[in-house]
Amino acid sequence: MSNSSRDNLAHSGDADLDAMFERLVRDHSPRLMAIARAIVGRRFSPEDVVQQAFANLYEHRERYDWSEPMPLLRRAVVNEALRLLRRPPMSPIDSVQVGEDASPDGRVLQSETVEQVRRAIDQLPDHFKAALVLCEYERMSYPEIAQELGITLQQTKTWIFRARRQLEHKLAEFVRDGRSVK
Repeated sequence: MSNSSRDNLAHSGDADLDAMFERLVRDHSPRLMAIARAIVGRRFSPEDVVQQAFANLYEHRERYDWSEPMPLLRRAVVNEALRLLRRPPMSPIDSVQVGEDASPDGRVLQSETVEQVRRAIDQLPDHFKAALVLCEYERMSYPEIAQELGITLQQTKTWIFRARRQLEHKLAEFVRDGRSVK
């Protein structure tokens, strides 16, 4: 979305906000789904996380400054994912998606690797998981992550360091032996 169109939408009426929301859903849902999937893993549906985040934002759309929508959308998805994770877990929902251009053996290995990494990430404490996802998948800087999660810069660095250490420990056997972690 260009700066001029953002400025126009940020200062326009309900019809323009509705049109903007349609564009935001269409343009940003895949990226937001990846964030949600990385945070909630198999415990909840990432589609539900993103849909609820959009619904919450839409319900209170007049309260927000829409000149830069992506940070607002990302924060809403992270908050909704963390809210769900605080509730008792439900049945697993998720599927491994691997590249279609890989050989059959390569797809199996890639699928197993993706599954192992997802399992390891899913075992992280929720706050570590959120910080790590924003750092590794969203490529956000530490100060941006701190602001997004409402924590200090030092706390952000600590959480990401500890998340990486825990992942390293959880995946060490898989990486070393080339087989799945039990």
